[in-house]
Amino acid sequence: MHRNLGTHNTINSGRFNCRMILLQVLSCCLIVSEKSAAQTDSAQAAAASIRHDPTFTLKGYVKFLEQVSYSPNPAEALTNELLHNRLNFLYRPSDHFKYRLEIRNRIYYGQLVQEYPGYSALVAAPQGTFDLSKNWINQNGILANSTIDRASAEYTDDKWDITLGRQRINWGINTVWTPNDIFNTFNYFDFDYEERPGSDAARVQYAFNSSSSLDLAISPGLTKTMDVGALMYHFNRWNYDFQMFSGIYHQDYVAGAGWAGNIFNAGFKAELSYFTPYQEATDSGTWTASVSFDYGFKNGIYLLVSGLYNGRGTDSIPNIAKLTTETLSAENIFPFRYTLFAEITYSFSPIWKGSLAGMYSPAGNAVIILPTLTWSVANNWALDFIAQSFYSETGHTYGALGSGVYLRLKWGF
Repeated sequence: MHRNLGTHNTINSGRFNCRMILLQVLSCCLIVSEKSAAQTDSAQAAAASIRHDPTFTLKGYVKFLEQVSYSPNPAEALTNELLHNRLNFLYRPSDHFKYRLEIRNRIYYGQLVQEYPGYSALVAAPQGTFDLSKNWINQNGILANSTIDRASAEYTDDKWDITLGRQRINWGINTVWTPNDIFNTFNYFDFDYEERPGSDAARVQYAFNSSSSLDLAISPGLTKTMDVGALMYHFNRWNYDFQMFSGIYHQDYVAGAGWAGNIFNAGFKAELSYFTPYQEATDSGTWTASVSFDYGFKNGIYLLVSGLYNGRGTDSIPNIAKLTTETLSAENIFPFRYTLFAEITYSFSPIWKGSLAGMYSPAGNAVIILPTLTWSVANNWALDFIAQSFYSETGHTYGALGSGVYLRLKWGF
């Protein structure tokens, strides 16, 4: 995680009760697991000679991130350092089961920790139903935090994939904005969190064949108004992958669809979601939609263009801190109503890669410039230079709102 400066509560009987369905899903999962195990006992006995032995793996990385932020005067810059370690544990007792535990350990120190209001609360904010994040140290400009963002048990066979626990449920299709990703909405500016947040959920996937499947996911919230649950159907037609879903999202019914395919040699992806309150309210429904095109040239240049419409967005300019640190939601996926994104990427050599991205919104003619340069120092080592600069109209003048510059060294193991 990086930070930049700069009615009714009771659902009528007969409504969708996420907790009741969660209990039913858990029961079904156990029944399916038991039946599948019983059905495969004889097959496993016959194939005992080729059965995989239990395996345990540990992977992860260590990163150091140096941050310099100013809003807008560089002479008033504040610094912050982050030492970030991730541990990914995976245990496979058999071909059908696997258990996952993944932990983030972060130590922040510097001026931002001392001077940014509520910094420690932002770092320790819970990701799901259960609070699995703890600040161990928060004093003298030092903040140490540990967060479990994956903790799950999974059963798979030829047709079923059942996962219980904290997990990443990625229903999005696009790269920058993903309106279909109702479980794990992420902030694009939080570039240092590649794995993205997880949800405490039960998920059951059933494959009809290689090109169509059902996906049911339920994530209970701390209160009924925070429940999320939906059923998605995947299928393939005309060389396009389609998906459609419906369910509930907090206090709304939600329905959405998306697709991914090609127009000539260019990738074409789109997704949209519609939210409408299920309780009596004056609030009307709203749409969120994104579309993208991407193309890889023969000379190694890769181009991505994407657009977003956010029905709950505004035409005003948010402050930089809100834009880069706000916890976003699927129904309000970005502060602006209309936003255009473009990125060009090129590998100069096997060890050097650069990209230049930008966002534009008519709201105050806001422009965000996002350059990145990556040097693959050695096997499992990478050095990144990243910047985020924000510009818009303020009154009758146009100028910088603030910037953040980052230098990151990463070692993976």
